[in-house]
Amino acid sequence: MIRQRNPRTQISSPRLTKKAKQEEEEDMIANLPDDVLSHILSLLPTKHAVATTVLSKKWTNLWTSASFFKLDLDDRLLLRPKSLTSMPNHASLFANFVNHVLGLINLPCVQKITFFCSDSYDSNLINSWLLVACTSNVVEVDIRIPYTQNPIELPQILYASRSLRVLKLNANIRLDFPPDCVCFPSLKVLWITVYNQDGITFTQKLFHICFVLEDLFMESDILNKEREVVFTVKSNTLKRLKIECLVHSFDIEYSFVVDCPNLEHLDLCDDFLAKYKIATDLKVLDDAKICIGLPSADYGAFELYFEVKHSNRAFELLEALSNVKSLLLSGCTTVAVSYSYETVEHTDSDENEDGIALRIRLRNFMLKFPFLRRLELGFRTSESWNIMTLLLHSSPNQQHLILRKELNGYSVGYKRFSYGMPKGSVPECLLCHLKEMEIWGFEGVKYDLPMVEFFLGNAEILQKMKIYVHELSSDEEIMLSEHVLEIPKVSEACQVEIKYEY
Repeated sequence: MIRQRNPRTQISSPRLTKKAKQEEEEDMIANLPDDVLSHILSLLPTKHAVATTVLSKKWTNLWTSASFFKLDLDDRLLLRPKSLTSMPNHASLFANFVNHVLGLINLPCVQKITFFCSDSYDSNLINSWLLVACTSNVVEVDIRIPYTQNPIELPQILYASRSLRVLKLNANIRLDFPPDCVCFPSLKVLWITVYNQDGITFTQKLFHICFVLEDLFMESDILNKEREVVFTVKSNTLKRLKIECLVHSFDIEYSFVVDCPNLEHLDLCDDFLAKYKIATDLKVLDDAKICIGLPSADYGAFELYFEVKHSNRAFELLEALSNVKSLLLSGCTTVAVSYSYETVEHTDSDENEDGIALRIRLRNFMLKFPFLRRLELGFRTSESWNIMTLLLHSSPNQQHLILRKELNGYSVGYKRFSYGMPKGSVPECLLCHLKEMEIWGFEGVKYDLPMVEFFLGNAEILQKMKIYVHELSSDEEIMLSEHVLEIPKVSEACQVEIKYEY
């Protein structure tokens, strides 16, 4: 006979079991020594550490004894209001939170300070926060605040700090250099946003007093009304330089002068095709990323209707980067280069209401990239694609080629255009050095297959080709695979891999 067990003795209430388990876990954490709990809190974001005050009386002020390495004051971490009418209250809550934290936290232990404000605050209030938070022990300061009419003042203690190594200023900051003082003696990384001529002047002065600066990121949203804006970056210690610049008028002359002989990494980005002058004594660059100009810009029209001349700028920049090892040119840049590669001539005609006709002829330009090993090109038009031949012939030692068809402006799809394959002699890099290749934005047999045929038929030591296909039907995918497999390959070791983008 089988005896049945009493179910009441075997089954307990899940609610009681869960509650008991929670109480046991809470007791285990609460029973830890205060110094251990303080260390745990110091590893949390500031907001989360302060929030532990609601757990119990023991946790009320425990976070104030923690030695925080990072002070993170970010109004995005607070709960956002559901309506715009609650925004002023949200700003007030964040201000109270910051005042509370700064009044109780152990500031001498803080090495990294982050101020991120998505809302607008009074500049005097922000100045008071920075004055309290920044100590002589801080190593990194990151300030990201929307533009304020009155500039924010950097605390004087930071200028002479020997511990400060990273300074990121994404705000309207006024730099008041103290007289007879060695400023930022240990600063190696500087990110700064420039809004006007005063900002340019202050930033350029930094290069004369920052003797160990290695990394500069300058973001410029220039609101200047002058006819000419010139920004000079001159430093013997700078290794990494990134410039991002927005413009609000095309009839102003914008120029950037880069005199950094030990530069290793260069990143240039603008939306208007500024004028760049690179020092001739620049050593071999590890990499350069160039994204300049507007994708839909008519530079020929700019030369007709504005006094600023744009036609040669992109090409002149490439000529100055002849010693680069890795080069990336965005689709906007290749459009601009194609205008540099072609000269616009104007003749009287009745073809349009302005009586102007544009005739294109090739200009005799020469480029040389003897150290280039990796080249990435973006394309938006068939005209920009035509410069590929020039770039392949200019880089005889190239080993890795990436061709990327970019989105057509703000549309979702790619702009379809025909590829003009290089004619005449085969570029030396295809015969001797090219080993790896990537093609992005591939659209199938009808449009892009001749490009694949050209490279597989001429790249003699190519080892790998990756094709990234954009939105094909299942039947088109099968057709593409069959066609690619049938293409004769001059390199028997080459492996072709097709990947699909969705």
